[in-house]
Amino acid sequence: MTNSEGRWTDEDTARAVFEALPEDHPCRAVRQFSNSILAEEDATALAELVTPEVLDDWGDFSSARRYFFDQAFSISTRSLRHREATDVAYVKLVPDDGIYLSEKPRQDMIGWVTLVWRPELGGWKLHCIGQPAPPHLLPRTAVAGEVPMGDNDEEVTLEQA
Repeated sequence: MTNSEGRWTDEDTARAVFEALPEDHPCRAVRQFSNSILAEEDATALAELVTPEVLDDWGDFSSARRYFFDQAFSISTRSLRHREATDVAYVKLVPDDGIYLSEKPRQDMIGWVTLVWRPELGGWKLHCIGQPAPPHLLPRTAVAGEVPMGDNDEEVTLEQA
């Protein structure tokens, strides 16, 4: 996609960066969930994208639908990984305000998506949206060393997220 003058834009570059992410990157799991919500897929399909331990908390996904329909947002192209629990990823949602590339991490976030690597369930599963959930409260099953890491992922402590 280019602008009306046929020029490549920052949005094009951001899309290319996103598309270059590995298939098993947590940001892609967030996009899949977002696309499924916006396509108004049924709760059965959405249930496959979240940790089963909190499925009752998601209910019929109507709150998640409102969250995604009520605001324009962009999904970060990098995930933060808890230093002692790289099977936990935090992906930032920021306002879609036309700023697609930034030198420093944006601080104007809408919220965080907390994901857990669940290999027995097929990969990254969303656990919650809002504030980052600490690893000790999450349903973790991955064995150390079997979690995929992207080149642009950053290991942090929860205080840094």
